[in-house]
Amino acid sequence: MGKDGRDAERVTTTLTKRQKAELDRLAKAQGVKVAWLVRRAVEMYLDDAVGGPMLPLELEGGEDVKR
Repeated sequence: MGKDGRDAERVTTTLTKRQKAELDRLAKAQGVKVAWLVRRAVEMYLDDAVGGPMLPLELEGGEDVKR
């Protein structure tokens, strides 16, 4: 499960044949696994839903802040 394996949960979903074929094509073209594409898509969706990445934000005073 990659580097996040200890803090991960498996999710099962159903895609259309077209969606799966397109993911397969993109994964092959980019040299990654379909699972990576799906995790990245979920990450991007969640970042967008909360207004941006949930990474530490460096402020002028050197203080890290999380949203």
